[in-house]
Amino acid sequence: MRYILTGVLIQFCLTAFGQLDIKEVEKTVVKINDSLYASKFEVSNSQYISFINALKKANQKEKLEIAQIDTSLWNMKPYAKYYHSHPAYKDYPVVNISYDGAIMFCDYLTNEYNSSPARKYKNVKFRLPTEQEWILAAKGGENSAIYPWQGSDLKDKKGHQMCNFVRPINDSMTIAGTLTDDPDITAPVKSYSPNKFGLYNMSGNVAEMIAEKSLVKGGSWFDESEFMTIISKQEYDGNAKRTVGFRYFLDIIEK
Repeated sequence: MRYILTGVLIQFCLTAFGQLDIKEVEKTVVKINDSLYASKFEVSNSQYISFINALKKANQKEKLEIAQIDTSLWNMKPYAKYYHSHPAYKDYPVVNISYDGAIMFCDYLTNEYNSSPARKYKNVKFRLPTEQEWILAAKGGENSAIYPWQGSDLKDKKGHQMCNFVRPINDSMTIAGTLTDDPDITAPVKSYSPNKFGLYNMSGNVAEMIAEKSLVKGGSWFDESEFMTIISKQEYDGNAKRTVGFRYFLDIIEK
């Protein structure tokens, strides 16, 4: 088993009182169209655990029960023990959380943003995207795109993998991006190359929840190449899984 670290840390700063640094939140999103923005990254362990800590501080036991991370879903003890708690994994995508937990995170982020005097926009809503919005973001402005990157290959010209998915048994390629070795599971949220909108890991790494509760998009580290295409989708029951995470989208309701 290999533990993969990266020198790139995604900042999602908190004050001493547990409030989000709104300016840092704004830096995580990029424009898709005039009113819609999307997070550059899948939601990380550090981001989600900050939300969990806020629920604990507010003593919101019922919400905490829904939002909890089910570490038991890792079938390897080191990951069950360390993936959601060790600093080495702070910038890895959160998994093992439910659809309802992801919705609650988006609602929490919305409330924190709209109540901050430091915010850029008067009124916004963070949420999961619809399938069509997710596809629009993944294509990066390229209507004919098969993958979030240019072309129809899963490798670049140097033979590097373009995203994190199940590799053939005899495939010993290294990863394009910030990593130096093949991951056994997920990779940090800022890995590989972003698409033309600046979005990372729209294919592979973790399958991403969308507004339609029954589906996930993009495929995961545990899926084969057929699920890496933008049009692919997988059925999802809304429960916590070690292959499923999410990214937030942002509506600008009032500037």
